[in-house]
Amino acid sequence: MRTAWAFAALIVILFMITGAAAKPSASAELQTRDVNTNFMESFTATVRNQGSEDMTVVSVSVTIDWPGWAPTLYPIFEGSEVIAAGQERTFTGPAIRMPQTDAGDYHAFLAVVIETPQGYQELRFETSVRISDWGFEPGGVPEYIVVPVFLAAIMLLVTAFFFRLERSEGWPPLRAVPRFHQKRRT
Repeated sequence: MRTAWAFAALIVILFMITGAAAKPSASAELQTRDVNTNFMESFTATVRNQGSEDMTVVSVSVTIDWPGWAPTLYPIFEGSEVIAAGQERTFTGPAIRMPQTDAGDYHAFLAVVIETPQGYQELRFETSVRISDWGFEPGGVPEYIVVPVFLAAIMLLVTAFFFRLERSEGWPPLRAVPRFHQKRRT
Protein backbone atom coordinates (compact mmCIF):
# COMPACT_ATOMS: atom_id res chain seq x y z
CA MET A 1 0.00 0.00 0.00
CA ARG A 2 2.86 2.38 0.80
CA THR A 3 4.39 1.88 -2.60
CA ALA A 4 1.06 2.69 -4.24
CA TRP A 5 0.85 5.99 -2.34
CA ALA A 6 4.47 6.80 -3.14
CA PHE A 7 3.89 5.95 -6.79
CA ALA A 8 0.75 8.14 -6.91
CA ALA A 9 2.61 11.04 -5.26
CA LEU A 10 5.46 10.64 -7.75
CA ILE A 11 3.02 10.75 -10.67
CA VAL A 12 1.34 13.91 -9.28
CA ILE A 13 4.72 15.61 -8.76
CA LEU A 14 5.90 14.69 -12.27
CA PHE A 15 2.60 15.93 -13.73
CA MET A 16 2.98 19.26 -11.90
CA ILE A 17 6.61 19.65 -13.01
CA THR A 18 5.88 18.89 -16.67
CA GLY A 19 2.80 21.13 -16.56
CA ALA A 20 4.88 23.99 -15.15
CA ALA A 21 7.66 23.49 -17.68
CA ALA A 22 5.23 23.50 -20.59
CA LYS A 23 3.80 26.87 -19.62
CA PRO A 24 5.29 29.71 -21.60
CA SER A 25 7.30 32.09 -19.52
CA ALA A 26 7.49 35.54 -21.02
CA SER A 27 8.68 38.92 -19.90
CA ALA A 28 8.27 42.23 -21.70
CA GLU A 29 9.70 45.71 -21.35
CA LEU A 30 8.55 48.97 -22.87
CA GLN A 31 11.53 50.66 -24.54
CA THR A 32 9.80 53.96 -25.41
CA ARG A 33 9.36 55.59 -22.01
CA ASP A 34 9.62 59.31 -22.94
CA VAL A 35 7.19 60.97 -25.35
CA ASN A 36 6.30 64.57 -26.23
CA THR A 37 2.87 66.16 -26.06
CA ASN A 38 1.05 66.56 -29.36
CA PHE A 39 3.83 64.75 -31.32
CA MET A 40 3.65 61.65 -33.49
CA GLU A 41 5.32 58.93 -31.39
CA SER A 42 5.72 55.18 -31.89
CA PHE A 43 6.14 52.75 -29.03
CA THR A 44 8.76 49.98 -28.98
CA ALA A 45 8.60 46.90 -26.75
CA THR A 46 10.96 43.96 -26.23
CA VAL A 47 9.42 40.54 -25.50
CA ARG A 48 11.62 37.77 -24.07
CA ASN A 49 10.84 34.05 -24.07
CA GLN A 50 12.23 32.70 -20.81
CA GLY A 51 10.60 29.28 -21.19
CA SER A 52 12.00 26.08 -22.60
CA GLU A 53 9.66 25.94 -25.63
CA ASP A 54 8.92 28.24 -28.54
CA MET A 55 6.34 30.93 -27.88
CA THR A 56 3.94 32.49 -30.41
CA VAL A 57 3.20 36.18 -29.81
CA VAL A 58 -0.14 37.29 -31.25
CA SER A 59 -0.27 40.92 -30.16
CA VAL A 60 1.60 43.51 -28.13
CA SER A 61 0.04 46.78 -26.95
CA VAL A 62 0.50 49.44 -24.32
CA THR A 63 -2.34 51.09 -22.39
CA ILE A 64 -1.65 54.47 -20.77
CA ASP A 65 -3.85 56.13 -18.16
CA TRP A 66 -3.67 59.80 -19.22
CA PRO A 67 -5.19 62.33 -16.78
CA GLY A 68 -8.66 63.48 -17.82
CA TRP A 69 -8.83 60.80 -20.53
CA ALA A 70 -10.03 57.24 -20.57
CA PRO A 71 -7.16 54.72 -20.54
CA THR A 72 -5.82 54.76 -24.10
CA LEU A 73 -4.68 51.63 -25.97
CA TYR A 74 -1.75 51.99 -28.38
CA PRO A 75 -1.19 48.88 -30.55
CA ILE A 76 2.43 47.89 -31.10
CA PHE A 77 2.13 44.55 -32.92
CA GLU A 78 -0.64 42.33 -34.24
CA GLY A 79 0.00 39.15 -36.15
CA SER A 80 1.86 35.96 -35.35
CA GLU A 81 5.53 35.92 -34.42
CA VAL A 82 7.35 32.87 -33.03
CA ILE A 83 10.06 33.54 -30.46
CA ALA A 84 12.46 30.66 -29.80
CA ALA A 85 13.25 29.58 -26.26
CA GLY A 86 15.71 31.93 -24.59
CA GLN A 87 15.41 34.54 -27.36
CA GLU A 88 13.86 38.00 -27.49
CA ARG A 89 12.17 40.08 -30.17
CA THR A 90 11.67 43.85 -30.43
CA PHE A 91 8.40 45.17 -31.81
CA THR A 92 7.77 48.76 -32.97
CA GLY A 93 4.30 50.14 -33.49
CA PRO A 94 3.02 52.80 -35.88
CA ALA A 95 3.41 56.49 -35.10
CA ILE A 96 0.36 57.84 -33.24
CA ARG A 97 -0.24 61.41 -32.08
CA MET A 98 0.15 61.86 -28.33
CA PRO A 99 -2.46 63.86 -26.41
CA GLN A 100 -2.10 67.47 -25.28
CA THR A 101 -1.92 66.86 -21.54
CA ASP A 102 0.04 67.85 -18.45
CA ALA A 103 3.68 66.85 -18.38
CA GLY A 104 4.63 64.10 -15.95
CA ASP A 105 4.91 60.34 -15.34
CA TYR A 106 1.81 58.24 -15.95
CA HIS A 107 0.93 54.65 -15.13
CA ALA A 108 0.80 52.23 -18.05
CA PHE A 109 0.81 48.52 -18.66
CA LEU A 110 2.21 46.47 -21.49
CA ALA A 111 -0.07 43.64 -22.68
CA VAL A 112 1.38 40.65 -24.52
CA VAL A 113 -1.04 38.06 -25.92
CA ILE A 114 0.52 34.65 -26.57
CA GLU A 115 -0.92 31.52 -28.12
CA THR A 116 -0.95 28.43 -25.91
CA PRO A 117 -2.38 24.94 -26.47
CA GLN A 118 -5.33 25.93 -24.26
CA GLY A 119 -6.01 29.14 -26.26
CA TYR A 120 -4.83 32.71 -26.00
CA GLN A 121 -3.28 34.06 -22.82
CA GLU A 122 -2.74 37.73 -21.99
CA LEU A 123 0.24 38.70 -19.86
CA ARG A 124 0.38 42.20 -18.35
CA PHE A 125 3.50 44.04 -17.26
CA GLU A 126 3.32 47.32 -15.33
CA THR A 127 5.37 50.26 -16.53
CA SER A 128 5.20 54.03 -16.77
CA VAL A 129 5.43 56.63 -19.52
CA ARG A 130 6.79 60.17 -19.15
CA ILE A 131 5.23 62.85 -21.32
CA SER A 132 6.81 66.29 -21.62
CA ASP A 133 6.51 69.45 -23.65
CA TRP A 134 9.00 69.61 -26.49
CA GLY A 135 11.70 72.24 -26.15
CA PHE A 136 15.40 72.84 -26.25
CA GLU A 137 17.71 74.71 -23.90
CA PRO A 138 21.09 75.55 -25.44
CA GLY A 139 23.49 76.41 -22.65
CA GLY A 140 20.66 76.06 -20.13
CA VAL A 141 18.78 79.08 -21.51
CA PRO A 142 15.13 78.29 -22.34
CA GLU A 143 13.93 78.46 -25.94
CA TYR A 144 11.51 81.36 -25.31
CA ILE A 145 14.56 83.56 -24.66
CA VAL A 146 17.03 82.03 -27.15
CA VAL A 147 14.79 82.11 -30.23
CA PRO A 148 13.85 85.85 -30.13
CA VAL A 149 17.45 86.87 -29.36
CA PHE A 150 18.73 84.68 -32.20
CA LEU A 151 16.22 86.13 -34.69
CA ALA A 152 17.05 89.70 -33.62
CA ALA A 153 20.78 89.02 -34.01
CA ILE A 154 20.24 87.64 -37.53
CA MET A 155 18.21 90.71 -38.51
CA LEU A 156 20.89 93.06 -37.15
CA LEU A 157 23.65 91.19 -39.00
CA VAL A 158 21.74 91.32 -42.30
CA THR A 159 21.09 95.03 -41.81
CA ALA A 160 24.76 95.66 -40.99
CA PHE A 161 25.77 93.74 -44.11
CA PHE A 162 23.63 95.86 -46.46
CA PHE A 163 23.88 99.27 -44.69
CA ARG A 164 26.60 101.30 -42.99
CA LEU A 165 26.20 104.09 -40.49
CA GLU A 166 27.16 107.62 -41.50
CA ARG A 167 27.28 110.80 -39.42
CA SER A 168 24.65 113.36 -40.21
CA GLU A 169 23.77 116.79 -38.91
CA GLY A 170 20.67 117.17 -36.83
CA TRP A 171 18.57 114.39 -35.51
CA PRO A 172 19.23 111.41 -35.72
CA PRO A 173 22.99 111.78 -35.42
CA LEU A 174 23.61 108.66 -37.55
CA ARG A 175 21.85 107.56 -40.69
CA ALA A 176 21.95 104.30 -42.62
CA VAL A 177 23.50 104.45 -46.06
CA PRO A 178 23.43 101.48 -48.47
CA ARG A 179 26.85 99.82 -48.74
CA PHE A 180 26.45 98.71 -52.33
CA HIS A 181 24.86 101.84 -53.68
CA GLN A 182 25.99 102.65 -57.21
CA LYS A 183 26.24 106.29 -58.14
CA ARG A 184 24.21 107.26 -61.14
CA ARG A 185 25.70 109.23 -63.99
CA THR A 186 23.60 112.15 -65.11
